Amino acid sequence: MSNYHFVQPLDVLMIRGNKSFGGDGQHGEAVMPPWPSLFAGAFRSVLLGKDAGQLASFAHGGDRLAGKLGTVLGSRDEPGSFAINWLSLAILGAEADTPQAIVPLPADLVAFDAPRVETLVSLQPTAASAGCMTSGELPLVAHLRIARQAKPETGRWLDTAGLAAHLRGELPARTLSSTALFKRETRLGIALDGNSRTATDGALYTSEAIALGQAVGFLVGCEGDDGQLPKSGHLRLGGDGKGASYRAMAFTAPLVAPHEIATSRRFRVILATPGLFADGWLPEGVTRRGSGEYRLQGDGFSARLACAAVPRFDTISGWDLARQQPKSAERVAPAGSVYWFDDFAGDVRKLAEWLASGLWGDNPDRQRRAEGFNRAWLGLWRNAD
Repeated sequence: MSNYHFVQPLDVLMIRGNKSFGGDGQHGEAVMPPWPSLFAGAFRSVLLGKDAGQLASFAHGGDRLAGKLGTVLGSRDEPGSFAINWLSLAILGAEADTPQAIVPLPADLVAFDAPRVETLVSLQPTAASAGCMTSGELPLVAHLRIARQAKPETGRWLDTAGLAAHLRGELPARTLSSTALFKRETRLGIALDGNSRTATDGALYTSEAIALGQAVGFLVGCEGDDGQLPKSGHLRLGGDGKGASYRAMAFTAPLVAPHEIATSRRFRVILATPGLFADGWLPEGVTRRGSGEYRLQGDGFSARLACAAVPRFDTISGWDLARQQPKSAERVAPAGSVYWFDDFAGDVRKLAEWLASGLWGDNPDRQRRAEGFNRAWLGLWRNAD
């Protein structure tokens, strides 16, 4: 069962990426939207902060915590049942308890602001034309077809209704602009001498801060907290320990009816959070056959990977507070990557259950699983008009 929380920063946020900075003249860019691990750490800290003794034991790598808290959080090396399963921006509606989820455009949608071009166009998987150069072995290529050449718009987002329409295979009615949701601000800083804790001469640097708009925050879905997480409270969030408040809210994630997949025998998988896969861009459970075909094989279902739209790799890292050391940097398929599957056979309900638990397969990385990576949405695959 998922519990959703609306997280609203009390100040700007310093959402740092994987690039170190702080030296003379360097600039630190903010990651937006942030990685789910940011909120996993913040909420785990809230749970640990309930008991100072258990907090000290956890930080020093002691045995598994006692009682329900131990079941929820586990140990420093082996996480418990608590995990992040949803992360998006959100806007509070006219009623204070109705959050509107806001997600970036998936890779199979392109926005335009140009004459004689639709404002939103979906990529369509088609067979590669004669002489067309492709970089992979998949049978279909995601094509963008528009009336004339135009430059795509960046920084566009979908609301809950738009995401639901997209998962149904329909074109969303509208998109939102980043400028209506948040602003990037530049902050000036100066490096400190680690020994004297005084300013270092000439070591100026700049960093980006994220200032969210009015009534804009984050919608975070949690599972496995066993009632241990308070319904409301405060978090330390991001770089410099900026404050944020949170409170539980009712939210229903958009889903598609599985019976249409059983009829059409095809579907899409859209990454909701970055995908940490053993084979790079290829989701767990998909393997290459000797004939050059890529097949998804799960417990009670199978399908062929026919097409993919995967933007350039991202790199995730982070800071391990318990060990006081950086986490390993790892390449990920970006959130919003889209995979088209056909030739489906088996039980659609098992396919939906597999997706709901995250695209992990036999991947042993329990920490990243608990942090909310590899989450995905199931969508219908319909041809556009």
